[in-house]
Amino acid sequence: MAQLKRFGFGLQALIALASQPDQWSSAEIAEHIHCEPTALRKILSQLAEAGLVEVKQGRTGGYRLGKRPEEMTLSEVYRAVHDEDPQWDRMLETTGAGLFGSKVRDSFYKIMNDINSQVDGVLSTYTIADLVE
Repeated sequence: MAQLKRFGFGLQALIALASQPDQWSSAEIAEHIHCEPTALRKILSQLAEAGLVEVKQGRTGGYRLGKRPEEMTLSEVYRAVHDEDPQWDRMLETTGAGLFGSKVRDSFYKIMNDINSQVDGVLSTYTIADLVE
């Protein structure tokens, strides 16, 4: 599953969890956000590892938020479900091994760092609480 799709489903799962104080099963969340349950469980696992979701195992188990929605930035969520290099990092694959490729690669690194900083900056300004309203 593409990283942006995981990010979208992760955000929707957190919004669903924030909208009701009760814990939800992964099946309930999957049905609510129209996501394949197996894929959602992987996303919820990543969110749990990052401390954004708490998991209670067993028959009466389920998921709930690991912290308050207003304390949870979209940047945290993005980093939690982000397994791969961003799409723009693939620019490096186009540079050759020679002197020209080396110079271009340095420029590409700067561009990629700027893009990553801008994305993180924008996502840091929003919280799950912003999306619930």
